[in-house]
Amino acid sequence: MNILRNPGVLNSFFYIYGSLFLLFLLQFFTGSEFLSYTTTVYTIGVLLISWVFGSRLFKIIGVLFITAGIVLSLSAGNSIAAVASHITDNLPLLFFFSILPWIGIVVKVGGMDSSITDMIQDKADRVEKIYGKSMFTSYFLAIFLNISALYIIQNVLWRLFENEDDSLRNTFIIKSTLRAFALAVIWSPLEVIVGLTVDSTGTSYFTLLPWLIAVSLLVGLIELFIATKEFQGMTLDVQSPEIDSKRLIRTLLKMLLLLVSFLGAVMILNTWAALDFIMTIALIILPFSFTAALIMRRFRLFLKTGWSTWKDHNNHLQNFAVLFLSLGIFAGGFNSSAAPSMMQKVFGYVDHLLVLILILIMIVIYGLAMVGVHPVATLAILAEVLVPVLTPENALSISLVMIVCGMGISPAAPYGINATMTAQSMGLNPYKITRMNIGFSIRMASIGILIAMLALIF
Repeated sequence: MNILRNPGVLNSFFYIYGSLFLLFLLQFFTGSEFLSYTTTVYTIGVLLISWVFGSRLFKIIGVLFITAGIVLSLSAGNSIAAVASHITDNLPLLFFFSILPWIGIVVKVGGMDSSITDMIQDKADRVEKIYGKSMFTSYFLAIFLNISALYIIQNVLWRLFENEDDSLRNTFIIKSTLRAFALAVIWSPLEVIVGLTVDSTGTSYFTLLPWLIAVSLLVGLIELFIATKEFQGMTLDVQSPEIDSKRLIRTLLKMLLLLVSFLGAVMILNTWAALDFIMTIALIILPFSFTAALIMRRFRLFLKTGWSTWKDHNNHLQNFAVLFLSLGIFAGGFNSSAAPSMMQKVFGYVDHLLVLILILIMIVIYGLAMVGVHPVATLAILAEVLVPVLTPENALSISLVMIVCGMGISPAAPYGINATMTAQSMGLNPYKITRMNIGFSIRMASIGILIAMLALIF
């Protein structure tokens, strides 16, 4: 075991994950049954190796997910082979995390990270003012870059707060970025939760749009008010440089062009190929980043910086591998069990009271998120469960709450994409992020339910 833990082995994990993703992509594009079997076997090996090198918390989580998934699957009559096949369900998500740093490198070598810093700084270094600017910047970037925006903004804020107390830095970064992200993407047509809800309920996206924006703005204003009270009187121990307004405008225009181009690439691929949203983003990041670096004439610097950053990032991917690969086994077992049909019976008991249906939707999404079921999987279950209670009159309200709660829990879900990525990069226990953001998630859901009831009147 000591031999396995030597620095040479720990610094070579990028070979293990890189070969896994190459094998996965070959299988994904060819559809080969042999490659599918080979990928499954190799993924099992990667999970075992990652578990050895993972943290104690993620080892426990992995064992619990795998055990529960096997029990649920076998109780539903599935074979061991069927159980094992679910281990690859979240490979697109793991692949996405693997290549995520490349988009951040484009921003860095293009000089845009300094512009982001300028956007969020305050001349008097007042923390409450920086919080508002950070939320706006995170919101703005999240609309275009989705989860990639979190990686970029959190890195900038970490450098800005590097001389501050750990508690202040962690609280500020977690609240300003994760909450802004949730508020930004609830009305984005590129968000998979929005698309899934629109497809399952038959509600027009353009009918939902003004109500979703209303929730986003109202919750955002409330959060800014709360943050002003929380951080009032605090200042940063930094020396803010003079901001070159002309340079800032030029780089902001460059960043806007980059973001719009990225959005256009996503829309084109989404239209051309029937891919899941995460897989769409994952396939775009690398070619888009390389192309952007070439256009900006920063390719050599981009390649050198990106390669070293990617290797280091993948050498520390063990916890993500344990979490998402074991979660695939659990989600597969849960979906094949009797749990979804039991949920349908519960909704049937309250089908005459819309407000109770909406509250139940929140409880189901939030409750399952706390045990590792992604809101996308929960919404897929609810799409079937809600069929008997869905009517043309209440479809708008139900759709609104499904989307708001599906994204509202993202800042607090201990096993969700956003929280786990943040916990990993900041070296925190994901449950600390849950405690910090669960109040926000409940407020967002409550306001969503209130506006959904208001939508019923109009």
